[in-house]
Amino acid sequence: MSASSAHIVHSLVICYAVAISAVCSAAATGLISGEARDEDAGLGDPAASDHLSGDHPTGEDDIFDSAAVAVLMRKYDTHEERMRASATIRENIAIIDQLNADPEDDAEYGISPFADVSPKEFVRDRFPFVFDPVEGRRGAHLVAADVDPSCDGHGCPVSMDWRKKGAVTPVKDQSSCGSCWAESAVSNMESQWFLAHRTSMKAPEVLSVQQVIECDTHDNACYGGFPKGAYQYAIESGGLTSEGAYPYKVKGHSICLANQTFNETCGDGICDDPPLTNFCDEKCSQRAPGHAPIAKFSSWVALPNDESAMAAYVAQHGPVSVGIDASGGIVGVLFPWLQFYKRGIANPKHCTSTINHGVVIVGYGEEEGKKYWIVRNSWSQKFGEAGYFRLLRGAGKCGIASMATSAVAASQAVAQIVV
Repeated sequence: MSASSAHIVHSLVICYAVAISAVCSAAATGLISGEARDEDAGLGDPAASDHLSGDHPTGEDDIFDSAAVAVLMRKYDTHEERMRASATIRENIAIIDQLNADPEDDAEYGISPFADVSPKEFVRDRFPFVFDPVEGRRGAHLVAADVDPSCDGHGCPVSMDWRKKGAVTPVKDQSSCGSCWAESAVSNMESQWFLAHRTSMKAPEVLSVQQVIECDTHDNACYGGFPKGAYQYAIESGGLTSEGAYPYKVKGHSICLANQTFNETCGDGICDDPPLTNFCDEKCSQRAPGHAPIAKFSSWVALPNDESAMAAYVAQHGPVSVGIDASGGIVGVLFPWLQFYKRGIANPKHCTSTINHGVVIVGYGEEEGKKYWIVRNSWSQKFGEAGYFRLLRGAGKCGIASMATSAVAASQAVAQIVV
């Protein structure tokens, strides 16, 4: 097992000992199942998520009679399932009301596609791993980041949105798999490969996340990992193939871990006590016909823990991978602000610097005097502002500056990209 893989397993063991131990142990059976990937999700306009608006349901009537719950990702076939979901939604409404009551937070929270999922279950499925930002910023193939806060003497633009420049692929859906680290890294690599070769490309290629979670020996598939491990895998394996050639397939499947050797105790899964899994059916097939790499990378960079420098790098070089605290919490109580995010500039009171979710900064801006990051999520276009959310910039919110990294495409010098 590699050093970073050992670190991941160690982090998972620690996870059992903290307040969310029940969440982590439940991950053994819950991570590998999930909804189908949203292949039709695109950039869209934030207004496309207006169907998330509306007052949330109140009273004792069947909550499913409300139009507000039409956005839910899950479907329920029996009365008992609907009643359990209704109870969960009503409990979540109390959290939503607390989020909306914060005068310092301008974002709107409400009945989201995940409003029928308890915070405990949501964290189990989406955030199985706690990142160590120090570990996430070091490793093989790391080179110094060329960051000029003055944007090479020409001044950074007041705003930047790489979606508008055609450098970002459609939003994906990780489903109930803790693969946010891979989604974040692959999204970054898609943009970096395109920006390095855009004279010969009309649009960025959608690259394979499945290849990374099945074949990356540095990380642990749906059990968590670091974006830097995905970069290292892409460098060492000769690159990534396309999503079309190697599609995302986690629904009803268990991903075999590339860094483990099969044994009778834990199969191809992480050996632990008890074992996290003893069965898997999806193994690495990077050498299969049709899986030839179409995007190659030479190194990766770790950015300074400074949001001004990060903005300069984004303006000069394109989207970057970052980690955030998406679950939040106070005194051991989960407070998953991102689960219920709908729109606006988020400034969640109860998010911390504990990193548990990988996302991608695709730009930044300012609205009514408030600076913000434009952040791409991996929960389908139905989430938030057409798959994106905005987070307050300049205050180190939710640890966003602690683990900013980016791949460097082959034949791409770490220098300014003229925009």
